[in-house]
Amino acid sequence: MTTRVLDLRAEQKNPFPPKKGADGKVVNTSKTLKGKTVCRDPKTVTGITIHQTACVFGPANDREKAYRRALGIPAHAVAYRDGVYVITAPLDWYLYHGNDLNSFSLGLECEGHYPGLLDDPKTPIREDIKTTWGGDPTPLDDKAIETFRAALKWLVENGRAAGMPIEYIWAHRQSNGQKPSDPGMGIWQKVVVEYGVPVLGLKAQTDKCWKDGKKIPTNWDPSGVGKY
Repeated sequence: MTTRVLDLRAEQKNPFPPKKGADGKVVNTSKTLKGKTVCRDPKTVTGITIHQTACVFGPANDREKAYRRALGIPAHAVAYRDGVYVITAPLDWYLYHGNDLNSFSLGLECEGHYPGLLDDPKTPIREDIKTTWGGDPTPLDDKAIETFRAALKWLVENGRAAGMPIEYIWAHRQSNGQKPSDPGMGIWQKVVVEYGVPVLGLKAQTDKCWKDGKKIPTNWDPSGVGKY
């Protein structure tokens, strides 16, 4: 299997385009100064925040159009399930992707709708449905895992090359208690525990959280704290 990087930074607008929230109101997506997205000092960026998109992007019959939808997602990279990951913005841009993690991390969005807990057939209630943001979860297949890992590797290597002392990896749930399944147990295990930590040398600060955020549970990570 192979992956492809699509670098769309030259097509990105400055400031990063705002988006509409669930209530229809306009939501800012980046910190701005004099009408432009703020550029951070690379030395202050110390880690990656990993997310799930909680959806699968279309149209299915026009993948190039689907990939360009990433230009509206406030994250530094968006990894699709089909082998393509998109670089959406300069790595030093201050984007609003991870609450209190915004100022010192790069944001990686992983395409799909994933559960906080994987299904345990011994339980009467399917845990994956119970901990998913509505609807059936997206299968986490080998191609998706390969793509998510490739995007993480790209961010780590290119961030460090730009002078960012990237050392840590965090889940969005650690800074947002309203999103306990972000990015989900499967992504954390396959992308972080089995790849980001042992292969890329990242450190998972499982016992840390910000404001109403939640720590990484033992269900997700042997080094985690408490249950989901």
